[in-house]
Amino acid sequence: MSLRALSLAARRSRPIRIGLWVGLGMLLTSSLALGVALGPVPIPLAEMGRILLGESRDPTMTAIIWEVRLPRVLLLALTGAALAGAGAAYQGLFRNPLADPYLIGVAAGANLGALIAVALNLSATVFGLLALPLAAFLGGLLTVGLVIRLARIGGMVPLTALLLAGVAVGAILNALSLGLLMLMVGRVAPHRAWIWMLGGYALGGWPALRGAFPYVAAGLGVLLLLGRPLDVLQFGEEQARQLGLPVERVKRLTIGAATLATAGAVAFTGIIGFVGLIAPHLARLIVGPRYPRVLPASILLGASLLAFSDLLSRILLPPQEIPLTILTAFLGGPFFLYLLNHARRGAFF
Repeated sequence: MSLRALSLAARRSRPIRIGLWVGLGMLLTSSLALGVALGPVPIPLAEMGRILLGESRDPTMTAIIWEVRLPRVLLLALTGAALAGAGAAYQGLFRNPLADPYLIGVAAGANLGALIAVALNLSATVFGLLALPLAAFLGGLLTVGLVIRLARIGGMVPLTALLLAGVAVGAILNALSLGLLMLMVGRVAPHRAWIWMLGGYALGGWPALRGAFPYVAAGLGVLLLLGRPLDVLQFGEEQARQLGLPVERVKRLTIGAATLATAGAVAFTGIIGFVGLIAPHLARLIVGPRYPRVLPASILLGASLLAFSDLLSRILLPPQEIPLTILTAFLGGPFFLYLLNHARRGAFF
């Protein structure tokens, strides 16, 4: 194919790419709007618009939007974005289609770190609620280091060893978290403790959103800058070094940023599984395999997926709420088995 033909093909594909990004943005916008508008008390979109613009005179509807639904939907969308972005980064770093914060145990470590912070009442210190994600970050970082060390065989981190180590360490840490929660029932309401362990809106409100946002934004911001280095890593570490990539620095930055984003989310919503597994694979189907596109697409899809999941958790069995991990497991469990089958055949990476 001539250079001119390649140029023409690139120009023709540009509107398609723009349309894909517009579609992802519209999907996220609609998921947020529906999440705020629908619930036990449905609110018409027109009324919701007036409330957000400060033109409504209905104090009840205004309180429902501003004090209950809006911070909830934004926090869970932020959580979905964090888990999906971290999952895409872990998959690129380990060149492993099954890596995500839930399956490799990072979310469990971050959850235990946050619970220890609650047990020690660190939120009452000068750091306030920022102490919870900081403790979660340290817990997640120690966990991912332990999992990689346990899974490393001859300098490599094989798929099976990574999963086995992640599942084993995650199970131990979840048991420790459950035991710690049982000891803290007097400090954390049993209902909130139950939601936290199964994933959901446990420590909500605007303070939780303000506490999570700096960590998630910093982590995802660094990951977005690592898109091209992650692309180069797909050729293998030796080839990446020959191309001039500082491999060890990229690995440390990726692990640190992905764990930071995960910690910021898990500290306030508990463990929510499979979002970091599903969203990156859907992103690859939509925008292709290159990480400068996969990472932002995963973030948008993860936010949309968890916002829609939260909406379903509130409207399927009213007035009861279905824990988010149950809903995401119904989607992620079969998806994980499908990916595992294809990974065994060498169909990925």
